[in-house]
Amino acid sequence: MALNPFSRPTKLMSFSSILLLLAMLMPVAKPQSPRETTIVLYLQDLASGPDATVVPITGIQGKPQSFTSFGTIFAVDDVITETPDKVSAQIGRAQGILVASSLSGSNVHVSMSLAFTNVEYNGSSLEIQGISRQFERYKEVSVVSGTGSFRYARGYATLETVFYDNKTFYSIIRCTVRLLPNSQ
Repeated sequence: MALNPFSRPTKLMSFSSILLLLAMLMPVAKPQSPRETTIVLYLQDLASGPDATVVPITGIQGKPQSFTSFGTIFAVDDVITETPDKVSAQIGRAQGILVASSLSGSNVHVSMSLAFTNVEYNGSSLEIQGISRQFERYKEVSVVSGTGSFRYARGYATLETVFYDNKTFYSIIRCTVRLLPNSQ
C-alpha cells in the first residue's frame, strides 16, 4: 500500500520547521551606526574697516546696528582657511546672513553657505542654519543640506571663537562640521 505524503509529516516539513524555529531564535541583526565625517575649518571674520567681511545691512530705525541689537541684519562673506592662521590655504567662503533675532540680544540666527573652492571639494557647498547663542563658548547649528560632494548632507556644526581682537573687530572662528553619510 502506498504512503500518502499528506497524511503525516515528512522529513521536508520537519526540516523546514527546524529552520523556522532557528530563524525565530537567532538574535535580530542591528544595523551599524553610520560613521560620522568631521571637517574642521576656520572662518576669518572682520567686522570693521574697508575690507570688512561682515557688515550690517539694515536694522530698526533709531537703534544701533550691532550683533546685540534686535532686528539688525548682517551680510557675511568670510574667508575659510585650513588652519587658524589667516595666511593658511584658503579653502572657500562662508557666505550668508546673520540676524540679531532675540530681544535680549543673546541670539543671532545664522543662515550661511560654506562654499568650497579647494581641490578636494571644489564647487561643493554645505548649508548651515540655526540659532547662534552669542555668549556661549560653543554655538551649535544644523547642517541642513549640501551640494556636490555634500549632496543630501545632514549633521551639525559647532562654532567657537578661538581669537578675537576687540580693537579691529577681527575674529577667527573654528567651525567643526560633523556629517552623517548621505542617504542617496
